[in-house]
Amino acid sequence: MNGDSGTTLPHLDRPPSDEVLADFRAVGTVSKLPGGRGTAWKAGDVTLKPLDVLPEELLWQDEVARRHLGDSHLRLSLPIRSQSERLIVDGWTAFPYLAGEHSAGRWLEIAKIAREFAVIFSGVPRPAFVNMRTHAWARADRFAWSEDHDGLRVNAPYVADLLTARRPVSDPPALIHGDLTGNVLFDSSLPPAVIDLTLYWRPVECSVAVIAMDAVCFEGAALSLLETISPNPAFPQYLVRAALFRIVTDHFNGRPVSDYAPYDDAVSRILELITVQRQD
Repeated sequence: MNGDSGTTLPHLDRPPSDEVLADFRAVGTVSKLPGGRGTAWKAGDVTLKPLDVLPEELLWQDEVARRHLGDSHLRLSLPIRSQSERLIVDGWTAFPYLAGEHSAGRWLEIAKIAREFAVIFSGVPRPAFVNMRTHAWARADRFAWSEDHDGLRVNAPYVADLLTARRPVSDPPALIHGDLTGNVLFDSSLPPAVIDLTLYWRPVECSVAVIAMDAVCFEGAALSLLETISPNPAFPQYLVRAALFRIVTDHFNGRPVSDYAPYDDAVSRILELITVQRQD
């Protein structure tokens, strides 16, 4: 693969080297960017961060995603090739620095963007890298969708009740962004920007459910958002899966039980919605 330069891993608390900056044509003062995992740096109009996806996934973004962007008005953060035509240089990747800011409270707009994102890639086949990933987020996604074929048991808060509430859904899967809540940037004079492409093969309402779950649990949204963000009659089932996804990811990442309190009200309301749905 032309994107990979070897197995060298960068020091996560240090900026990229001068050699990496030069190869990616990143010119200007180097500063650490806030948010995310705290490992991204900005130099001029380039964002650099350690490789945090499979090389195959990065190559897919460069080749397939770029071809399908087409006439979309969304700005997508897609990888930059270095002067030596590599996507990965000494463990570092580069992306254009896109203007804009995250704006809490614009969840309905972000839900619309989730659907627009799926439309961009409608008809694109399931990427092979989806089955290759083994990180906590991918494992939690498979658990939430009952694809943990090893019969994995997860002893984390709320999981047993959510599994009891889970029922099949029939909407077709598509390529979605599974972590949009904090990864849409708004600018007064530019179209919305979508960064940190986090790709899953799920129905688009799954993406919307994660937005709602994150908004209620971490951004102060009212519980009513769980009911108003989507008109899909099956949406409570997508909320079940979104809750499982977030909670089980935290479990796999070693989050202590005492830190699960932000999920309490949302999970309680989701279970209530499931009960009402069954009674109807």
